[in-house]
Amino acid sequence: MTAQSLSGRQFGAYEVLEELGSGGMGKVYRAKNVTLERIVALKTLSTFLSSDEGFVQRFLKEARVAARLNHPNIVQIYDFGCVEGIHYLAMEYVDGESLRALLKRGRFSERDAILVIRQAIRALGVAHAIGIVHRDVKPDNLMLTSRGELKLVDLGVAKRIDEDQGQGLTQTGQAVGTPHYISPEQIRGLKDIDARSDIYSLGATFYHLVTGQAPYKGTSGALVMSMHLSAPLPDPRQFEPTLSEGLCRVLRKAMAKDPDERYPDVGAMDRDLQRLQTGEVPEPEEPTMTGIATMIEYDRTPPSGSQPRPATGQPSTPQPSSAQRTARSQPSASAAPPPASGTTPMPSSAPVFREEDLHFVEVELARHIGPLARVLVKKAAKTAPNLVALAGTLAENIPDEEGRRSFRALVRARAS
Repeated sequence: MTAQSLSGRQFGAYEVLEELGSGGMGKVYRAKNVTLERIVALKTLSTFLSSDEGFVQRFLKEARVAARLNHPNIVQIYDFGCVEGIHYLAMEYVDGESLRALLKRGRFSERDAILVIRQAIRALGVAHAIGIVHRDVKPDNLMLTSRGELKLVDLGVAKRIDEDQGQGLTQTGQAVGTPHYISPEQIRGLKDIDARSDIYSLGATFYHLVTGQAPYKGTSGALVMSMHLSAPLPDPRQFEPTLSEGLCRVLRKAMAKDPDERYPDVGAMDRDLQRLQTGEVPEPEEPTMTGIATMIEYDRTPPSGSQPRPATGQPSTPQPSSAQRTARSQPSASAAPPPASGTTPMPSSAPVFREEDLHFVEVELARHIGPLARVLVKKAAKTAPNLVALAGTLAENIPDEEGRRSFRALVRARAS
């Protein structure tokens, strides 16, 4: 049996009724448990992935994590297993639509958005209370039933806070999440992600609900992530002037670049939302650090695995020249190092770049896209045959043509 042929067939204890959708890992069907006569959403892992032990572990991990959570605002897991080589997850069938689908018809009013977000807070509070961080909060993973009840779904990238990092399915250095809603610490691939990361993503989702668009827009996922790291949060009243000052304060607090300046937990955020509902104006402490300043302080911390704590008291809006001086002031040791001896050899066509050349490229790219330049330069340098080719690859992440031309010209001059 193959996952592509399940619709209209018997699958273990389930009668598969129709396909609801598909994604990178597999398909989701509406099905009926013939024994219990219960309609479920049946999530199956693609057959070609079922032979990959890593994907199977991630799939079963979602089932085990989600099965521990029992709350009206969290989709309930009924059963999981394997039938004829196909791994499956049977869960509560939600009669409704995702917030993403609803947003296609228009933004939410401030009142309705608060009602929805407070339900999401209740769901996340239950997960956080037992040490589980969702790590992919976004409109696609929040379903609204026909009765107006919100359901949190898809715990596929969730993790326990006390989970052994050495055994985790996602290692440090790999960003997990969705670019438009991902937290800065997830972009940086930090190990010690906690509940405040979900608060950031929930804040980004809240922003989208009340404005009709995500906080940051760009021509690529890399550019959007660089904005989460360094760009000031756009005032939501640019897009919806009727939004209250109190709501804007909540958004700024939830989406602070520095986790220490966000709400410490979802309960604190919920209390401010309750104040909004009763006509009060919440007064959370305003974030003081810029994205650039936060990144500098994080990068100054030794890579010991301890949680970095940025300093506070930086100006709230840096001038462009300040950001450029910041990039120039980074020590060359911060540039992506050449491959160490003993590692997998580079292709014969790809040289080992000089550290000072990579640092130059990183600094120039950072002028256009921010601190994410470091990650992109390190990755592209593994396969580029020379500096000119490296510049051509990296220039695609710069949003404007003039910036791309300028960047390529500077690197060509360096290469010559």
